[in-house]
Amino acid sequence: MEQIHDVMERRWDTKMLFEVILLVLMITTFLVCAIKFKLPPGISMMTSAILGLIVYSFSKPEIFLEIPRHLVEGSFAYFDVILVIACAMIYMKIIEKAGTLDAFSVLIVKRFYKLPTFMLIALMFLIMFPSMITGSSVTSVITSGALVAPILIALGIPKTKTAAIIGTGAIFGMVAPPVNVPVMVICEIVDLPYMGFEIPLMILSFPLAVFSVLFLGRKYIKKIKLEELEDKINFNIMNEVNGLVYLPLILLFTLLILVQVFPFVIAPLGMPLIFIIAALPALFVGKKQNILFTCKNAINSALPTMAMLLGVGMFIQAMTLNGVRGAFVILVLQLPRLMQYVAMATAVPIFGAISAFASSSVFGGPYVLSFVIYGAIPIASGLSMLASIGDIMPPIAISGSTAARLIGIKNYLKVFKQMLIPIGVIIVYTMLYITLIMPALS
Repeated sequence: MEQIHDVMERRWDTKMLFEVILLVLMITTFLVCAIKFKLPPGISMMTSAILGLIVYSFSKPEIFLEIPRHLVEGSFAYFDVILVIACAMIYMKIIEKAGTLDAFSVLIVKRFYKLPTFMLIALMFLIMFPSMITGSSVTSVITSGALVAPILIALGIPKTKTAAIIGTGAIFGMVAPPVNVPVMVICEIVDLPYMGFEIPLMILSFPLAVFSVLFLGRKYIKKIKLEELEDKINFNIMNEVNGLVYLPLILLFTLLILVQVFPFVIAPLGMPLIFIIAALPALFVGKKQNILFTCKNAINSALPTMAMLLGVGMFIQAMTLNGVRGAFVILVLQLPRLMQYVAMATAVPIFGAISAFASSSVFGGPYVLSFVIYGAIPIASGLSMLASIGDIMPPIAISGSTAARLIGIKNYLKVFKQMLIPIGVIIVYTMLYITLIMPALS
C-alpha cells in the first residue's frame, strides 16, 4: 500500500497540472461551442474531444497520427446503448402515431378528473413514460410533455411550475426502468450486467416523482369539468380507436416481466428486439400510419441523443488517453470518506450539466469501486440519478430548457428557481438511498 501511495503522490506531483489544464480546456471548448456557437451538445462534445487529443499530442507527438483511431474507438464505446435508444424511439413514435399516447391521456383524465391530486400523479407518470422507454429525458418533454402541459395549466398550475414539473418528470423517467442509459454507461465501465436494476430504480425514482409533482403543483390544482379540457385534449381519439390500441403497451411490459421471470428464455432477445416486437401490434391497431415515414422521424428524433453518446464516447476516450480520467479515479480514492460523499452529491450533478452520460462515465467507475460496500447496483442507480440532474442544470439544461420553450418561457432561470427545492430533496434522498435505504432493504 505504501508503494501504491508513493506512486500516486509522484503522479500528482508531475502530471496533475497538465491534466487539470487539459480538463479545463476540454470543458471550456464544450461550453463555448454549445452556448456561444449554439452547436448541438453531441457536436460540441466531439469538438472538445478532438481539441483535447490534439493538445495532448504536443507532449507526445506519436499520438497525433493515432487521433482518428481513438475517435473511432470512442464513437463505438456505447454502440449497444445507441441501438437500444434507436429501437426504443421507433417504438415510441409508432405508438404515438397509432394514438396510444392520446388514448392513454384521455383515459387518465376521464378516470381522475374528479380527483385532481391523483390525476396530478398519474400525469406525472405519463410524462415519465417516454423517457422510461427511450432513456432520453428530452423525449418525454417533446411527446408526453406536450400532451400534459395544457392539462396542467388548465388545472390552475402556473406556467413556470408546469415547465418545472415536465422537466423534473423527464429526468425521473430517464432514471426509472426499463431503460436507464446512465446506468448502462456505468455498467459498461465496471463490467456489470444490466440486470436486477428494476426494483432499485423504481424505489429511487417513483417516490421522488410523486413528491416533486405534489410539491410543485398540488396547492394550485382545482376541480375541473371535462368540457373545460375539450380544446386541450383530443377526446375524439376514443371514437377513432378501441381498446386494442393499448396492446403495444401491454406486450412491452409483458416481455419485460418475462425477461425477469424467464431470463434464459427471453433475455437473449435483447432490448432492441423487444421494442421492435412490442411495436408490431401498433401497425394493425389504432390509427393507420406510414411505417417508413414513422421510422424515419423516429431516427431523426433520436439523432441528438445518439450523437451525444458518440460525442461522450470520444470525450471519454480523450480523457482516458490524456490521463484526466485517471486523475479523477485517483482523486476520488484519495479523498476522505466524508469528502467522497460531498463530492458525489455536488460534483456529479454539476458535471452532469455538461452531459449526464459523460458524468456517469467519468464518475461511475471510481465511485462504484469506492462505495462497493453498499452494493454495485444501488451505487450505480444513485449515480444515475445524480448525473441526470444535469439535464435541468444551467447552462445547457437540455431537458429543462426544452420544457421552458414548450410552455413559451424564454428565461429558463425562472423555471430553474422552481426546481431548487426538488433538486435538494433529490440529492438528499439519493444519498440516503445509497447509504441507508437500499442496505436496509437488502
